[in-house]
Amino acid sequence: MIIKNNPVLEKELKKIIDINATNMNVADMLMTAFSYTDIIDENDIKQYIKEGWDEKDAILEVLYDFFQLDSKNEENQTVMDSYILKNLKCLNPKDYLNNPYVKAIGQTGKNKKYALRYINYYPYQLFAFDDIKIDGYQENSQIGYFKQKFSYLALTEGNNIWMSMNPNEIETMKPFIDKGKGNVLVLGLGMGYVPYMLAIKDSVKSITIIEKDQNIIDLFNDLIWPKFANKEKIKIIKDDAVLYAKKQKEATFDYIFADLWHEPEDGLPLFVELKKINPAIDCWLNDSMYALLRRCMVTLIEETLNGSKEEDYRFSKTYTDKVINTFYAKTKNLLLEKKEDLDNLLKDESLLSLLI
Repeated sequence: MIIKNNPVLEKELKKIIDINATNMNVADMLMTAFSYTDIIDENDIKQYIKEGWDEKDAILEVLYDFFQLDSKNEENQTVMDSYILKNLKCLNPKDYLNNPYVKAIGQTGKNKKYALRYINYYPYQLFAFDDIKIDGYQENSQIGYFKQKFSYLALTEGNNIWMSMNPNEIETMKPFIDKGKGNVLVLGLGMGYVPYMLAIKDSVKSITIIEKDQNIIDLFNDLIWPKFANKEKIKIIKDDAVLYAKKQKEATFDYIFADLWHEPEDGLPLFVELKKINPAIDCWLNDSMYALLRRCMVTLIEETLNGSKEEDYRFSKTYTDKVINTFYAKTKNLLLEKKEDLDNLLKDESLLSLLI
């Protein structure tokens, strides 16, 4: 990558590199916060409110203490306000308890190593309730909480949550359910949420589900399938989703949706592979996938500015290393001359085109 000396471009590069670093730091902070159920004590929040605090400001004050940040520091205030306070939302339980799937399936049970059981969010426990939202180059995690205990159905393997009907699952699936029409291919069965919601749409004629794990299929057939609406629309095929997608002709399905991963980091290799097979395949956590690709490109740009050499991009220890190395190979003769060149390079479609 050849970066021309241009004051406007240099300023934009510094801004994006700084935002990228903050994105990753805040993501790490929130990952830590989301992993604890007891950061925020309900009684503490109630006491703050009695003293005249706004509820969200009270939560933010607790987080300053948890992250050991100086709340008087202006830089800390800017980050906490723009990344956390702005994206903090009190959720209404009824919005999720009245979901058609949740109302139809709401039961527990066990099949071999998998179980359907209820998991709890405790009052003021923080969690990601939707995919990230991108504002410019800032990654905004959508941070939710309930004021009272909230229980949701989950598919578990031992102590590990395989999939669940928590707000995040419901919110992140909405755009894809809305787009589904005609004959639909769903890659990955999970708890059958997307197929159920597609099946109750008049605009959806058929749903073909590809799932390779017989245990998941058995659990679904035993505990979930009996509660399904519009069963005649649905067919399950035991097969590898990626291999099945490779065999499909473009006109076979009107819409294809893939959900084969637990989180963006483990899903990124499959996301890229599926997009190579067919760019029209819609993938769960789409925005987060592109955000990870953008982080890789900004990392490459920063390393280029710091004088990295070709030999630095020969070996890959991780998949993101592989992405960065590929980006290097594809852009080593690319000229960045002005701000518009940079903006074009960092667009979703530009990043993906370098990998497929």
